[in-house]
Amino acid sequence: DFSIDPQPGAEYFLTVRARQREAKGLVEAGWEAAAEQFLLPYYTKEKSVAATSFPKMKREETETAITVVGEGFSVAFDKSTGIMTSYKKGEIEFLKIGPIPDFWRAPTDNDFGNNLNKRSRVWRKAGETRKVKSVSLSEQGSTVKIHMQFNLVDEAGTPVATYQSLYTVYGSGDVQVDNHFKMTAEKLPEIVRMGMNLVMPRSFEQITWLGRGPQENYQDRKTGAFVGLYQLAVEEMYYPYVRPQENGNRTDVRWAAITDSAGNGLLFKGMPLLEVTAHHQIMEDFESPVRTVGRFVNGEKVINRHINDVVPRELTSVNIDFKQMGLGGDNSWGAWTHDEYRLTGKEYNYSFLMHPLKAGDNPVEASKVRIF
Repeated sequence: DFSIDPQPGAEYFLTVRARQREAKGLVEAGWEAAAEQFLLPYYTKEKSVAATSFPKMKREETETAITVVGEGFSVAFDKSTGIMTSYKKGEIEFLKIGPIPDFWRAPTDNDFGNNLNKRSRVWRKAGETRKVKSVSLSEQGSTVKIHMQFNLVDEAGTPVATYQSLYTVYGSGDVQVDNHFKMTAEKLPEIVRMGMNLVMPRSFEQITWLGRGPQENYQDRKTGAFVGLYQLAVEEMYYPYVRPQENGNRTDVRWAAITDSAGNGLLFKGMPLLEVTAHHQIMEDFESPVRTVGRFVNGEKVINRHINDVVPRELTSVNIDFKQMGLGGDNSWGAWTHDEYRLTGKEYNYSFLMHPLKAGDNPVEASKVRIF
């Protein structure tokens, strides 16, 4: 018998492992034959903090930019690109490039086998080539809201979808991001990833997360990765496949913190869950262009990349995703990912919270606070 006194914001799991008790033949003592994890029905809501309890903020809007300044933090946006250009706690800058809609991954061997790289190519640069429709600023109660509206276009510049991002800035320095995606063109292919990518300075090289791990995992390859609290160097998130490709994803992430050696950084909290990837490379570093009949795709030269071609950059690239499609693998020469692990919807909504961390902050405790 046991009892649990659930603490606010905490989840409880029971993990059962079957191990070899004594060595027998080639099987060593302690060898794990099976394991399973169960989420227990014990939960108490997170601590709630009213937005009205935070210090007031100042906002400034010009023809080209929006800046919000609060007690010990600042956030800035570029109106022409619809990007968050700065996010600072004190004098520490967290961003090189702010969150940008992202719908693509470096194709896997299975993706090449079923032509996903060609079939869904319209989404490859859709986030980068977005067209800004409008950027508006408003105050609602004790929060500041920046509403971005975009058109997503194909390679010919034809609109294929709309995308909206609503940034709600709180006096605590937290920023909530609410995203809405909707296809507007007919007969569009499935999406490979529904998320956002941002780039932080290279010094943010530690990741701590509450989710599945410690190894990489995907929608259709995750039951062997149990939910837990994990910490790695960002460079350890990279899995060196012989032919570089998509790697390092983590699913069912409650929150993830990307920090420097002192503990400064950003905590990303799912509302409720996220998929997260962090690398010292960008997506193109894992992407191998492929030859089509008689020509190169987009005129690109074929590059047969290998492990030694994947070189760390002076950055930390972070994907904060709603979901990424599964890997498939029934075979690698035509089989598609199973339907339940594909992103075939025409419309998606997802949200996350960005919380600034300073040296000495405990990300576990910071994740347990809900703002209302």
